[in-house]
Amino acid sequence: MRIAYVLPHPELNGGNKVIFQHANLLQERGDEVTILGEGPKPEWMEIRPAWIDYASTVPRLPEQDLVVATYWTTLRIARRLSLGPLAHFCQGYEGGLVHLRPVLAEIEEVYSWRVPTLTVAPHLGELLRQRFGRESRVVPPPLDPLFRPAWRLGPRRRPWIAIPGIFEAEVKGIPVALEAVRRLRAEGIPCRVLRFSIFPLSEAERALLAPDRYLHGVPPAEIARALRACDLLLLPSRAEEGFGLPLLEAMASKVPAVATRIPSTPFVTGGAVPLVEPSGLADAARELLTSRRAWRRAREQGYEAARRFRPEEVAPRLCEGIRWARQLAVAAPDALPSLALSEDPKWT
Repeated sequence: MRIAYVLPHPELNGGNKVIFQHANLLQERGDEVTILGEGPKPEWMEIRPAWIDYASTVPRLPEQDLVVATYWTTLRIARRLSLGPLAHFCQGYEGGLVHLRPVLAEIEEVYSWRVPTLTVAPHLGELLRQRFGRESRVVPPPLDPLFRPAWRLGPRRRPWIAIPGIFEAEVKGIPVALEAVRRLRAEGIPCRVLRFSIFPLSEAERALLAPDRYLHGVPPAEIARALRACDLLLLPSRAEEGFGLPLLEAMASKVPAVATRIPSTPFVTGGAVPLVEPSGLADAARELLTSRRAWRRAREQGYEAARRFRPEEVAPRLCEGIRWARQLAVAAPDALPSLALSEDPKWT
């Protein structure tokens, strides 16, 4: 099959990483994959399919068997390209994000299009079915082989706690995790904090709790090395989190974790990670960090649960999902509004 993915700007983030992983898997299995990105091909990850920068040139491609839009803004772009039947890969409903409230009406408009949708977790498919009448299939992220365990006997006396995500993004809940660390320290656990984000450390975060180490804008390989040296990961995300990729990567690295109970985390963890209310993060972390037996058990259980996302497990679901989406899109060509290329001078 000829498959084209349409991206926004290919900045370093988990959402783009998963798209590249899926595209690589499809290419490996014999499909002809092209990625259309709003900018040059990034260097922070190996990307094997062909790349076209649609910000600098008009895409010239033969008819595609399926065009997969990604971030909500790319649905209109993909539609205007008119390269083939349209599907949507949804990694989180953007209409629930606080910083996108000013454009909520635009988001809801494109989500009202009855396009076949691939989601990273079951709760997203249910949300889209109930709110927008969309049909969907679940195609989760595959494990990144960079995230692998290191040999360990137990947690350190001065444990390292990893906290991933953008401080300024409310959905990530970073202040809640930092407060949990303050509680642990007040109770006598001298934990150190590793923070990683795509943005630099802000003064607001530093004032709340200065991290012992802060990584920003670094490639996945560096994150993987730093994470496997940690004793615990805290994922304090709110309900709008679509998946929670760092949680899966911690499990694959045999790093015990504690996460908030939100719609996505039961699917990611498979019951192998304590899921708590935000106020319970410190208590759950303490139980793991003060008991070598509990820590080692959590390490093994998380690793075993992460194996459900091995590439060889995800690839057949991805291929089936792509073929299902094409079949549905071809069967209902009139389900989309008509958009003229002239609406965007870039393609006139």
